[in-house]
Amino acid sequence: MQPKVKSITPAIFLLTLLVLLYSCVPQKKFVNLQSRFDALTADKAECESNNKSLTQKNESLTKEIEGLKNDYSKLDGEYKELEAQLDQQKKAYGILNDNFDKYKANETSTKDEMKKSLRELEDKLLKKELELNEKEANLLKKEKDFAKLNSDKIAIENDLKAREKKVKELENLLKQKDSSVNKLKETLTKALLGYKESGMTVTSRDGKVYVSVDEKLLFASGRTDVSPLGKKALLKLSETLKSNSDFDIVIEGHTDDVPIKSARFDDNWDLSVLRATSVTRILTSEGGIDPKKIIPSGRSEYFPVNSAKTDEARAKNRRIEIILTPNLKDIMKILNK
Repeated sequence: MQPKVKSITPAIFLLTLLVLLYSCVPQKKFVNLQSRFDALTADKAECESNNKSLTQKNESLTKEIEGLKNDYSKLDGEYKELEAQLDQQKKAYGILNDNFDKYKANETSTKDEMKKSLRELEDKLLKKELELNEKEANLLKKEKDFAKLNSDKIAIENDLKAREKKVKELENLLKQKDSSVNKLKETLTKALLGYKESGMTVTSRDGKVYVSVDEKLLFASGRTDVSPLGKKALLKLSETLKSNSDFDIVIEGHTDDVPIKSARFDDNWDLSVLRATSVTRILTSEGGIDPKKIIPSGRSEYFPVNSAKTDEARAKNRRIEIILTPNLKDIMKILNK
């Protein structure tokens, strides 16, 4: 603040000046003084004006300073408040910085863990992919196996159908054969009924017809030529057999277990075979049966009907068996399909 200038009243100034002028100052000096007085008066007026102006400026500046002080006080309060906030921000920044450092450390650890987890997940994914590929391969294999099984199933079903068809055809043929066998047996039984008491019997077993002829009807003891009565019976038999061409014929000669004593035969094998061939000749040459359908054979004493060592049992064992077997060509054709 600038100091105030003390004002001098005009009356006192003039009085003082006059006293000085009239008492001791000469005229020239008076004039000089008057000039100086006027100059001083002017300076005074100017100083007063300047003083007034400066006073106004001073007041204005004082007000401005007071405003500035208020502003300063306000700004100082705001500064302190901001400083406090800055301190808080610094603390918060410190905390954040610490947390950031921790976060970075944790982030590094987390990244490592994440990388590890990612590798583990990649390994698991790869394993799952391998398992999936394996399962897919197994599935494809199973689909192929299923397709093959389905194809096999269809083939088996078709085969079963074909087999069922064969079985039905075979069953029908077997029924026909059984029917033919039964019919032949009945026909032969009726045709040969008159020779039953002479030792000629007709039976059926295992799908075949057996005509058994005792030795006494056909041969004398130890002989192979057929007796007239036996020939008659065989020709009667051939009449029936000629009309049944679907049968094959086996002529079996059987003897007892007593060794034969003859220069003509080595043993019972010879006797059984020669008797079978004698019957075969009559059936083919005189009975008209196709020789291709007849097979003569000898069984000797090894297939007895009675194993007892009695004359009666041995007489039963000495026989010719004419075995009529249904022709199986049709059956074999079905089986070979």
